[in-house]
Amino acid sequence: MQVIGLHTRLKPGLEAEYERIHAKLSPEHEQALRESGVHSWHIWRDGLDLFHTIVCDDWDGMEASMARLELTERWHQIIHPLLDMAVSQRGPLPLVWRLPDPAAPTATTDPT
Repeated sequence: MQVIGLHTRLKPGLEAEYERIHAKLSPEHEQALRESGVHSWHIWRDGLDLFHTIVCDDWDGMEASMARLELTERWHQIIHPLLDMAVSQRGPLPLVWRLPDPAAPTATTDPT
């Protein structure tokens, strides 16, 4: 399981359109994401900056799976004109630090 962070930036004045499009993501698109190994995808917006966290089985596998679908091309035709692609991060952001979940199991070593 992987947790991926992404950063994208909207073009000025397109915030409402971006949120409108995401308010009604098609069931077909949601199903395709799930079938490609995505467990969750969250997007936060701060002005024009969008911060994504994606929990998936395998980021590269998910991208390859989604790239084979015609609906992904349609999605890119809708969403990419709203984004400042020169600023947007195209791959996962490197993790710098995290506060571990104290309830999460920790790796143990076998004393034998």
